[in-house]
Order: sequence, then structure tokens, then C-alpha cells
Amino acid sequence: MFIILFQIITTTFAFPDVTLSFGTLMPKQKDPEENLPAIVYENNQMNSYFDYDQFPLLSCCPTNLTKYKVDTHNLHGHGKQKFTLPLTIKNNEDKTIILRQLTISDYLDYQEISVAPKLSSLPIIEPHQTIVVEFIHSCERQINNSNYWSIQNVFIRFQDFQGLNFQYQFICDSNFHPKRFDWSNIILITFDSVVIIILATFGKIYSFRISFVTPAKRRQFQEQNIQNVDLSPFQGFYLYWPQALVYMALLLIALFTSMSYKEKAEKIIKILVYIICLFTSFHFFNEIFGKFRNTLTFLAEKIYCLKIRDYLSIILSTLLIFFYLYYEQPWFVSNMLSICILGSLIKLFKITSLKNALQFFVPLMIVDIFCSIYLSQTVRYEWDSVALRYFNTPLSAQFPYFRYIYKKKCAWVSIFNLLFPGFFLGYVNRFDKHKQTYVYEIIAFFGLLVGLIFWVLIQYIFSFPLPTSIFTEVLMILTTALVAVQRNEFNIFYTGNFYDQILMDPFKNDIALQEPTTLEMFGLGSTTQVIKKDTTQQQDLVSRGDQGLIFNSQLFVGLASINRPQQQSNVLQSKSQYQYHNY
Repeated sequence: MFIILFQIITTTFAFPDVTLSFGTLMPKQKDPEENLPAIVYENNQMNSYFDYDQFPLLSCCPTNLTKYKVDTHNLHGHGKQKFTLPLTIKNNEDKTIILRQLTISDYLDYQEISVAPKLSSLPIIEPHQTIVVEFIHSCERQINNSNYWSIQNVFIRFQDFQGLNFQYQFICDSNFHPKRFDWSNIILITFDSVVIIILATFGKIYSFRISFVTPAKRRQFQEQNIQNVDLSPFQGFYLYWPQALVYMALLLIALFTSMSYKEKAEKIIKILVYIICLFTSFHFFNEIFGKFRNTLTFLAEKIYCLKIRDYLSIILSTLLIFFYLYYEQPWFVSNMLSICILGSLIKLFKITSLKNALQFFVPLMIVDIFCSIYLSQTVRYEWDSVALRYFNTPLSAQFPYFRYIYKKKCAWVSIFNLLFPGFFLGYVNRFDKHKQTYVYEIIAFFGLLVGLIFWVLIQYIFSFPLPTSIFTEVLMILTTALVAVQRNEFNIFYTGNFYDQILMDPFKNDIALQEPTTLEMFGLGSTTQVIKKDTTQQQDLVSRGDQGLIFNSQLFVGLASINRPQQQSNVLQSKSQYQYHNY
């Protein structure tokens, strides 16, 4: 009974043993990029290159569906231009099969290429017989974004068998370049600009409180016989031209490696990016929990060697990476990882003056322009599609297009185009706190937003990989510098010679966190007891002279911070400069 039922089900619903394959597009075909397979269905198995559902729906990686391109498109004449794509059907069964249904439609609603099978009647296919069905594609003479490209959905069904769906791409004119603008571009850059200015306002590091002592400082302590040192907690690495050179070297290595090896380099680069995502997301979540250290005191409790917030950060960062990989790079999870990277790096790296900003940004602009020229000579129009196809990682902020175009599903922007302006926003935020205003931060924010909008509009007009830095960073620096000149604050803004509380005394109002935990790391760290040996004899500390008791200055060492005299001198200098400008 069960055997008979199984035979009925398989006979009625299984797709027959046939071979489906496409021939050559006529009159002409062009596919210079890759030789994708032409066999659609064989040995009872669908070819994945003809199955659109096999590609991740939420991923921004371009769909690698089999495509057929028209080589030459004639703009002259009347009516539509016809192109024929033959579909070969071979019956591998030992019995006759009858074709009952063959329909072709646009897979996406907003596409307008009409395709029809050339059939006078539904054919009967004898055992091991082969027939050819021609698909007639009608292309308009005037091409636009709606009718130059489409994903065609084919449904084929034989009598007493289940139907089969498969898809392929058809391009009416391989030389047509669609306008690469979608409102998702504006949504993406607006959202990213808001995110980056929010992240820039939280520059203080909470997750670890350590102090570093350079070899030069150590020698100074030894020369001055200083024992107890009150050091400012570490609040990030400072950025200027040496760091820019390091970034330039890494960028050029990554660029030439990826362009030369592509798929081979893809795996290595992705592994490195995933490691970066893991560490930065852990740090970012730890910083968020550190922000609420006073209200949620249980987060600071230790279990074994780690705090509760450390365990929570490990769990959340691991879950993010897991969801990103398990669900095949969904764009919203990718953006969450991008935010973690941005938030972590903005805290770990800081610009301390307009002078340092110029030293950092100018080399970056030079290398960005070089990379743009190089990409324009190699991949030019499809540079952004190539980037997402081979290197779709959280290093790009993404948002899906409302209307897909060929080889591009999402608007995207490199997070480095947001990170570097974020460094500058962090600086103007600290300067605004010193001046008790919001002027510089607002001006810099709109400089970033307007620069990104200009970049999108120019990309819409020209098919050229222009760097965003020549728009965003130039506008941000120029506008804030003009405001500083108008407010008679340019000298302080340029030199950074002001009391920067986040860098100098970040936990000023938090008594429990005023003393940093010092750390010995690679010979650069130091405990609070920098020098254990004191060469000054006790009887020399107090002596009697003609005018009475004389106190040795060593008695007062350690009462003041090594950094605080410098802070006070900076404050006094900034005040004198401010009075001078007002005068």
C-alpha cells in the first residue's frame, strides 16, 4: 500500500528526468567577465546559477545569477529590437512526456523587458528526443533604468509532473550604464552622519583605566628622583602624520593584493575583518556598560577574573558575529558590527588639534585620490559592485536599494569615510565642551552631511570612483576654521592648547575612578612607584639655617601630578591668548 502511494506521489509531483540548457544569444552576445554555465537542470538537480533563491536575500553581495548580454543595441529604426535565446529540452525518460506550461515573467515588478516563448503548440517529446524552444526578448530602442536589465523567471511544467522555476538575467545593452542613484543613498548617509556624531560625543574610555609611561618620561623621573607619580588615565592614541603613513601603507597593500588575487585575498581579508569585529564589538559593548557603571553597579562585580560586564560583552559580540555568518551577511547585522567598529576606534584614537588633523588628513586625501585614479583605470564603472562582490564585510555601511540595478543591490559607503571625520568630530566636541558651546560640533556635522550629499550627487552624474574625503574632510575643516577665525579662537583651535578634560582628567567628577590602574606593557607601562630607590638621605630633608628651618623640595614630590602643572600652564596660556584676542 505504502509502496503504491509513494509511486503515485513521485510520478505525479517529481520533475521528470530532462536536461534543460541555454544556447547562444542571437544575433550577438557579450559576456566578457565570466563564463557562467548554460545548463539549467540536469541529473534531477537544479544548477545554483539559475536559482535566485539560492543567493542570500538580505545580503548586499551582488547576485551572481547567469546573465546574457546584448553586444550591440541599435538605437535607430522603429519598433522593438528582438533577441533570441534558445532553450534546449532533452527527454532522458524512457517514456513520452508532454509540455503543458511554459511561462516567462519579470522577477522584479519594476522591470519592463517582455519575453515570450516561440511555441505554436505544446510539444510532445518522445523518449531521448531533443527540442528547442526560442525565447524572444523585446528590447526598447531607448534604454533607461527600467528596461535595460531584468531578472526573468521561467516556469516549466510537464503533464503529470511538478513544475520547475528558474531564473536568469538579461541585459538589453551591455554598454548602458544606469544612473546609480536611489533614495537609499540619502537615507544611508543621513543615518550614518547622525550615528557618527553621537559616537563622537562619547570619547571617554571606561572599559579600562591604565597609564603609560614612555622611556623619555621614565628618564625624566629618574633624573628628578620622582617616586610617586599621579598620571592621567589612558584615553586613546593621538593621531597625526605617522599614523596616516601607517594607514596609507596598509590601504595600498590591501588594494593591490585584493585587485591581484581577488578570491584568494577575499578569504584572508575576511578573516582579518572578523577578528577586528570581534575585538571592537567586545570593546564597544564594554564601553556602553561602563557608561552606566554608577546606576548599574552590579556590572562592576567580579566573577573569577572578569567583571560581569566583560562576560556580557563577550556574549553580545559573539552573538553578533554568529548571526552575521549564520544568516549569510544580512545588511542590518553588518551595520551593527560597523557601528561597533566605529564606536570602538573613535574612543581608541583621537585628534588633539586642528594642526594634527591637517597632518593626518592631507596624506589620506592624497592616497584616496591615487586609489580613485587607479580604480578608474582598472574597473571604473563597476568598482563599487566589485568591492561588495568580493569584499562584502562590515567595513562598509549598507542599505538596500528600493529598486535594484544590475550588479548592485545596496547603497554603501566605507566606514573609513565616516571614521576619519568622526575623529575630527570628537575633537570639536571636546573643544566645544571647553568653550561651553555647540557651534563647532554643529558646523562640523553639517560639513560632513553636505559633503556626503555632494559625493552622492557627483557619483550620480559621473561614473567615477571619487573619494569622499575631498568633500567631507575639506568642508569640515574649512567651515570650522572659518568659525574659529570669526570667533577669535583660531589659535587655540589650531594648536589644541586648551584644557581638554577628557584627555587630561577624564574622571574629575567621579571620585571612585580618579586613580587609574597602571599597567606594565611592552616596557611602556609603569606602576605608581616609578622609582623604588631614593638617594636622598632622611637627615637631608630638613636642615637648620640662619633664617630657621629649611625644607628640602623632595618632601613635596608626589603631592602634585606630573601632568597637572602642564595642564595648568596650558589653561593659563589659553586664557592669556583668549584675553589677547579679545583685546
